[in-house]
Amino acid sequence: MLKPAALKTFEEYAHQIFIPYISTKLQTVSRLDLVWDTYLADSLKGSTRAKRGQGVRRHVVANAAIPGNWQNFLRVDSNKTELFRFLSAALMEWFDQEDKQLVITDGEAVLSKPLLPDLTSLAPCNHEEADSRMLLHASHAAKHGHHSIVIWTVDTDVVVLAVSWYRSCNQKTNYGWHLEQAKDSDT
Repeated sequence: MLKPAALKTFEEYAHQIFIPYISTKLQTVSRLDLVWDTYLADSLKGSTRAKRGQGVRRHVVANAAIPGNWQNFLRVDSNKTELFRFLSAALMEWFDQEDKQLVITDGEAVLSKPLLPDLTSLAPCNHEEADSRMLLHASHAAKHGHHSIVIWTVDTDVVVLAVSWYRSCNQKTNYGWHLEQAKDSDT
């Protein structure tokens, strides 16, 4: 997650850090899919996350103060869920590019602008981790005419899954795949 620097509120974070970052990504693509993790209370992953330590529960609203310890804030699943929803809403409100497509996961649902006519292969989706859900989004984009797919991740698991998935794709179709692994875990 992008660090908030010295910003004071979540609204400032959305408009001065997050949206400008996404805006730069949108400059070179026709479609951007933003795929968030979901956090299920009774999952094996949930118990693993709980062992990493506890943070303080904070509500994410526009005028709420950014917590001083960002990493502790991100240790609480409900904080991340609210943050993702808040950032998604801010991004959807900001986005007005008619020549681009924005697709964002929202729990089991998917938001899109402009509205995608067929979301059946994307939602509802109960994948807890974005890892596998990213591949659903890549498949959907490819089936809808996007021939160059970039998956930006800090997780090597995603790269391994994507390479395996690509090998199972229809090789007769000319797709240009480019996988990148972010060097900085803050992105």
